Amino acid sequence: MMDIGPLNNIDCSNLSLMIVDDIPINTKLLGKLLEPAGFKTLLQYNNSQLALDSVKTVNPDIILLDIMMPGVDGFAFLSSVREDKSLDHVRVVLVSAVSESEEVHRALSMGANDYLTKPINAKRLYSCVAQQIQQILGGGLNDETEKEGIDC
Repeated sequence: MMDIGPLNNIDCSNLSLMIVDDIPINTKLLGKLLEPAGFKTLLQYNNSQLALDSVKTVNPDIILLDIMMPGVDGFAFLSSVREDKSLDHVRVVLVSAVSESEEVHRALSMGANDYLTKPINAKRLYSCVAQQIQQILGGGLNDETEKEGIDC
């Protein structure tokens, strides 16, 4: 069994995850890394407009969202999700190669729940997703995540 850090101790079988990135290798990588967590639904989109069109139907618990995409970029996507009150529960983590503090601040001020930088570090990804799940389930961080001092 693959070590998925703090996700090893979380039941993801009732949760759905949407991955949106215009580069197929990125969605495949994130999907492959998170597949062992056992999400009920793990959807991968390489077209942000299709993902945005289906977000209400899919009703994901967590969205991992690239910023720099053609058509609907990550900021526009995030804005659309945050404007729809029926999607208030959705946790959105922006994933981008852009690591400037202005971009991170912009993302968080627009309602992103977190921000991960590329290239993806698996340990940070697992910890970040675990933190989002803990928020969904209404609990704090578990002891293992707190001990690791994760800042994702």
